[in-house]
Amino acid sequence: MKVNKKNDENGYHMIELEDNDKSLTIFYGGNLDLYWTFRSRDVLLDNEFIITKENYGVYNLFAKLFYDMENINIYEDQHFYNNEARKEYYKLYNKSNYNILYNEEQKLITWYSDETAWVIANILKIKKEKDSFKLEFYIQPKIEGFDEDFHSKHYIPIRFRNSGSFYEPFNVIFMRMYNHMKDVDDVLDDCHQIHIEEYLHQKVKKK
Repeated sequence: MKVNKKNDENGYHMIELEDNDKSLTIFYGGNLDLYWTFRSRDVLLDNEFIITKENYGVYNLFAKLFYDMENINIYEDQHFYNNEARKEYYKLYNKSNYNILYNEEQKLITWYSDETAWVIANILKIKKEKDSFKLEFYIQPKIEGFDEDFHSKHYIPIRFRNSGSFYEPFNVIFMRMYNHMKDVDDVLDDCHQIHIEEYLHQKVKKK
């Protein structure tokens, strides 16, 4: 997987993760909301995008995303006397939305795009697996009377509102992940190689 970074015309970072004929682009839109856009050069027959430890910098960002979601770690400067107190506070604050967003037993994050009504919105599922994260992108059937979410046979966008999100305040976790992505290099040189060698060494030892 290649990691490409550039700035848009407003100076905001755009990060593209490219894997053969598929790509995932993460960027701020002109409305200052966050977007994840899944693209395929072929028709969207395969809706999966896999993040593995071979791209250790990106993998760590997804690991942190899951850690923050599991521990309800929304505002890093907000302190609780223990993690259970933190969880109880935010579950009471927005319990129903959190339970829809995160399934602890399945290690699964499900985000319905903030673009339009829930019943018609595009869907992103992020599954935590043993040595990878599996991203799946879905389009819902059109329903008469509802504005259809944006998509084509080649791309599926997911919107994360900065304000007014259905999942607020848990959208902050995704915003923070985006802010850290600018620090991930497309070529991580020696630091990246050390992590990969350690990872492969651990796999050999287990055998």
